[in-house]
Amino acid sequence: MYKPVLEIDLGKLKDNARVEKDLLAKHGIEVMAVNKVFDGCVETAKAVLDGGIDVIAESRTYNLKKLKDALGCKTCLLRSPCLSEISEVVKYADISLNSEKTVIQALSDEAVKQQKVHQVLLMVDMGDLREGIWFEHIDEIIDTVKLILSLPGVELYGLGTNFNCYGTVLPTVKNGVDFLEIARKVEKTCNIKIQYLSAGNCTSYHLLDKGIWPEGLNHIRIGGLHEFGIEYVDMKYLDEFHHSNKPVEKACSDMYKLYAQIIELNSKPTVPVGELGVDAFLNSKTFVDHGVRKRALLAFGRQDVPAESCVPIDDNITVLGQTSDHTLVDIEDVTQTLKVGDIIGFELDYTALLMACQTSGVEKRFIY
Repeated sequence: MYKPVLEIDLGKLKDNARVEKDLLAKHGIEVMAVNKVFDGCVETAKAVLDGGIDVIAESRTYNLKKLKDALGCKTCLLRSPCLSEISEVVKYADISLNSEKTVIQALSDEAVKQQKVHQVLLMVDMGDLREGIWFEHIDEIIDTVKLILSLPGVELYGLGTNFNCYGTVLPTVKNGVDFLEIARKVEKTCNIKIQYLSAGNCTSYHLLDKGIWPEGLNHIRIGGLHEFGIEYVDMKYLDEFHHSNKPVEKACSDMYKLYAQIIELNSKPTVPVGELGVDAFLNSKTFVDHGVRKRALLAFGRQDVPAESCVPIDDNITVLGQTSDHTLVDIEDVTQTLKVGDIIGFELDYTALLMACQTSGVEKRFIY
C-alpha cells in the first residue's frame, strides 16, 4: 500500500539537542525538550535524550504514556490537566503545567493514592493571555504556592511563564525582570527557594542570543530551536545547529523531508477554462496566465500535509496548489526528465511537520 514518506534525520536532531543543552548550560539554564510536533514519536524523543536533555514534554497524555512505556524518561504534560484525566497524568507525567487550585488539589489526591509525588510548574501569565494566573494577581499566586506546599501529593517544580503564543507577546527584558520580581516576592513570603524559573519557549532564546537574558531565569521549554536551528524572533539561522539552506523565511528544515510519487504528468494551461466558483474548501481563487506549462500531480493532499508549508527540494519546482488528496506542482523548469512513478521531495516547516506526524496517511522513516 502506497503512502507518502516523511523522512526524519535523527542524527541531526540528536546533534542539535546536544548543542542546545551545552549552550544553555553555559548560562546556568536547564532545558525541557518539547516533543509535541512529532506527536509522541518515541524515536525523536530518544534522539533528544541521547543528545543529553533529560526531560521530554508533550501536550497529550496518551503520548506521555507511549514515551513512559518505551523510554521510562522523566516527562512533563505541557498544559494543565483535565480533571477527567488526573489519574493518567499522575501515572505518566512527572511534571505538569498548572494554574487552577481545583486541579492541583485533584493531582495531590491522586498522587497520594498512587504513592507518588507529582511536580507542579505553576504558570504565571505575563501578558500573552494563554494559561496562567494573571501577573498582577500576586496574592493569588502566593496563595496557590502555599496550597502546593501544604499538599502531600504535589511539590513545586517551579514558576513558569509563556510568550509568543496566543497573544504573540514577545519575551523582553522587562517582562522577564517582572517575572523574576514576582518569583522573589513569592520566595520571601513563603520562605522558600524556587528551583526553576521557566522563562518560556524557543522564542525566549532570542534574549540569550542578544546577550540580554535576565539573570536568575534558569529554565526554558524548547522544541523549535533544536528541531529547526532557527532563532524565531529575528528569523535567522543559528550556525551552531543543523538547519536548512533554503531562505530562512520559509522556516523549513532538511531534517524533515516529505517524498511523494508522481501519479500524472502533462502540459496544461495555467488558467482554468470556464466560469469559476469556489474550491472544495469554499475558497475563491485567482490565476495568472503563464501559458501552457508542464506539471505533475502528486499522491498527497491537504488531508495529509498543507502544500503552503512544503518547500520543494528542487528550486526549479513550484507548488501550484492542492486539493484534499492531490498536490499540483509546476515542473516546466526542471532539468531532469521526470516520469510517472518518480518521487518529488519537499522540506517541511513546523506546520507541515506537525500535520505529517499526526496523519496516518504518511509513513515515517528514520535516518540514524
